Amino acid sequence: MTGALLFDMDGTLIDSEPMWHDEMRRFARAHRIEWTTEDCHWTTGRPMVEWGERMRERGVDMDRAAIVAEIAGAVAAGVREDVPWLPGSLALLERVAERGIPAALVTNASGENARALLEAAPEGALRFAVSADDVERSKPDPEPYALAVRRLGADASASIAFEDSGSGARSAAAAGARLWFLTTQLPQSPVPAERTIDTLADVDSDELFAALG
Repeated sequence: MTGALLFDMDGTLIDSEPMWHDEMRRFARAHRIEWTTEDCHWTTGRPMVEWGERMRERGVDMDRAAIVAEIAGAVAAGVREDVPWLPGSLALLERVAERGIPAALVTNASGENARALLEAAPEGALRFAVSADDVERSKPDPEPYALAVRRLGADASASIAFEDSGSGARSAAAAGARLWFLTTQLPQSPVPAERTIDTLADVDSDELFAALG
């Protein structure tokens, strides 16, 4: 087998987008700035530095890294307390671990957020995470997926990436991976996808493993 599995985190494995949005609104209230539902949706799949900078532009008197760290830390704590697994995700990771399929987490979230998920995942399911802390350019740049493929010793064209955001889909496709797109956030993929699914519960694990090159 030369292929590997590459999993996005928020909106793909766990239903954490509402947690991010809640923490952003709480933070905005505490700093007396406007942060609307539209702002929350705008952040989905974007590099964290972008929404951190927008909050600074709205009037938060903190540096961008501190803004991101406070919100990301609160979300990571919430995940550690109660992991909001999306349908089918935990069961699929258990099968990945059982079969020893090479797999990694690829996320625009912080290293702290990624570690919270790695700790909750079945042992051996996800070999490591590539987070925003590990790259110079986050999704939609191909760097995160290219790095994960390289670290796994896999062939990108034989690997399957699971994504739910536009920036993530573009990142995976640009890195040369095969895209299986989840419609958690968007009704369809913004780039050509090999398969479109509602949740990981729709994935037959035996069929998936056989599809890896």
